[in-house]
Amino acid sequence: MSARRKVHTFCRICEPSCGLVAEVEGDRLLKLRPDVDHPVTRGFACHRGLGFGAIHEDPDRLDVPLARKGERGGGLFEARGWDEAIADIAQRLREIRERHGGNAIAGYFGNPSAFNATAAPALSALLRQLGSKRLFNSGTQDCANKFAGAEAVFGTSTLHPVPDLEHTRYALIFGENPAVSHMSFVSIADPMKALRNARRRGATIRFVNPRRIESATPATGEVLQIKPDTDLYLMAALLHEIDAAGLFREDVIAAHGKRIEGLRAFIAPYSAQAVAEIVGLDAPTIRSVALEFACAESACVHMSTGVNMGRQGTLCYWLLQMLSFVTGNLDRRGGNLYAVGFYPAAKAGRIDAEAIAFRDTPFGPLREIRGALPGNLLADLIETDPASGEEPIRALIVMAGNPLLSIGGEARLRRAFAKLDLLVVLDLYRNATGEYADWLLPCADMLERADLNLCGLGMQSQPFVQYSAAVVPPRGERREEWWICTRIGQALEPTLTIDTDPLARFDHMLGYAGLSTARLRVQPGGTVVLPPPQPGRFYDEHIQTPDRRVDCCPPLFADALTRAHAIFAELQQEAPQQIRLINLRTPYMHNSWFHNVEKLKRPHQQHNPLHLSPDDAARLGLQDGDAVVVRSEYGAIEASIHIDDTLRAGVAAMTHGWGQSRTPGMRVAQRYPGVNVNELLPSGPGSYDPLSNQAHMTGIPIELSRPGTDEASRRRHCASSQNRQLNSPKISRPGSSV
Repeated sequence: MSARRKVHTFCRICEPSCGLVAEVEGDRLLKLRPDVDHPVTRGFACHRGLGFGAIHEDPDRLDVPLARKGERGGGLFEARGWDEAIADIAQRLREIRERHGGNAIAGYFGNPSAFNATAAPALSALLRQLGSKRLFNSGTQDCANKFAGAEAVFGTSTLHPVPDLEHTRYALIFGENPAVSHMSFVSIADPMKALRNARRRGATIRFVNPRRIESATPATGEVLQIKPDTDLYLMAALLHEIDAAGLFREDVIAAHGKRIEGLRAFIAPYSAQAVAEIVGLDAPTIRSVALEFACAESACVHMSTGVNMGRQGTLCYWLLQMLSFVTGNLDRRGGNLYAVGFYPAAKAGRIDAEAIAFRDTPFGPLREIRGALPGNLLADLIETDPASGEEPIRALIVMAGNPLLSIGGEARLRRAFAKLDLLVVLDLYRNATGEYADWLLPCADMLERADLNLCGLGMQSQPFVQYSAAVVPPRGERREEWWICTRIGQALEPTLTIDTDPLARFDHMLGYAGLSTARLRVQPGGTVVLPPPQPGRFYDEHIQTPDRRVDCCPPLFADALTRAHAIFAELQQEAPQQIRLINLRTPYMHNSWFHNVEKLKRPHQQHNPLHLSPDDAARLGLQDGDAVVVRSEYGAIEASIHIDDTLRAGVAAMTHGWGQSRTPGMRVAQRYPGVNVNELLPSGPGSYDPLSNQAHMTGIPIELSRPGTDEASRRRHCASSQNRQLNSPKISRPGSSV
């Protein structure tokens, strides 16, 4: 019998990269437990990471390449060998490229690719080899606004100052629920502990959210329950009131800023009194928060997907940085700091924001964000007419993603995927998207591959770098994504060599800190702790604008600012009882790929009801468990009601990632299908922020009616939607006018 052994590794489900210890016997995983000796995460790990063995051993996992039999979406597949799969895919890609050009081929990679050092670069390299510039990713569903905002304000997409919670006296956190999501764009082990410790030191912590979130407790902080998708106007009002009180740090602005007059012009109309009704907070509260923040000994800000996914996420990220900058809290202990880590990644994302070009397309002006197109245009680019000047996508390679359920407009995507000449899916499961695949290719999971924790580079509260060897060999015929992409590339060009150590390509980056993958392998736990974020270097070394000044009002934003004023006027005309739908995070889910874990299907987690405030339920005559039709301008679903007293009136909430009734390859998920809330979301032209390609996925106006009685409501809603479209501002090219 093989001896038991322990292997140090780390979790690759979300950003903290929590240290784990795997207990292994032979090639079999016995158990995962927190790594109490990890020098940074110190024994913290959540149930999702500790329970990953259920995914590793799931009998529904893809273990061999599968080829489609019969019509696309028919659910019939048969096992094939890797040589046949690679040869067929390469030949079909070659034929499509020769007939239609490289841009007839596209790629999409999902959220798990961010936690896999070699996967996304391998797909990008394959697309370059094919001559394609058509890349999509899940970033345009959750965080592309931050990349675009950082480009415009700091001159680089990879500069995101993190809140110094360890030293702050005041923290203002928008649209984030650390108790559930563990935070994003700041990698921090046990964020709730960090918040509790900050409170014990006397810090004030305020969460801005339409829900009374789980993170807000007497030991952490309180919630300012804002109306959905109005964060921009609250931020503008905070800045307005700070400026009106003479609390802008004029010395900091003069030394390190530019175009401050543009910022002042934008915030001028948005006093606390002017925005109070729109944001749902009274004016004295807004003024109080503004003055508390500006007068605090130190103050930090942060925001996450609850704001990112609104209509104006890029402008919100701009004003978030302005709150930090104009009060002197950027690059200040207890404020927001840049965490360099093992490599100064800010230089890698450098871009001249004033030189950003939009190209004219049938869908409007368009640009790429870090190489990615809007996910909300995927269906349009598959179905487009070649006569429009845009080559239709005819082949799609999907890696670690499930766009069918994660992008708005499921019905449109199903229709589009059925038209593809080739769909190749690299994944752990035969997911909803995979049901339309010509080839399903089984991927190794996080326990079956070597890796580096690159995802948090530049955003770690306490920087560290960790190497993990594979805990166990891949089961069956599972392969790593880099191997699959390189093999396809080699079949296209036989002279292409396969790199036997793809992680070694990061040695040039690790060398900045005097490290290498070889050196990390021999460190205890494969881990090296790096210097913590330090103030004093941001303006001289890290900012990447040509003049090393913070751009307080980028010219690129001109049209977006005009649109922001128009949206405010629209909100002023909105019916008082309008309900808006937000996204609801839960610790029992992590996107759609955790849907097949039986032990997470607890009695209260077997479907995704529509959460509704008690006030709205009473007004509409609805009770807990009632069935309703939920209708937006873009679609309709049927759901059950869950009355939720954490919601303010006018807010409904629903968890995404469900809607698995047509996913027979994931049997647990199909047994508890729920409904796809993204059917209520917009898709196509106009459904995303043109500055960032970020999809509009929260704050969606909805109407509720009982099943079978909603036709009159539907007609009223359609009429009001048409009026909104006729009266909505028409946006041309970002930055084209003042």
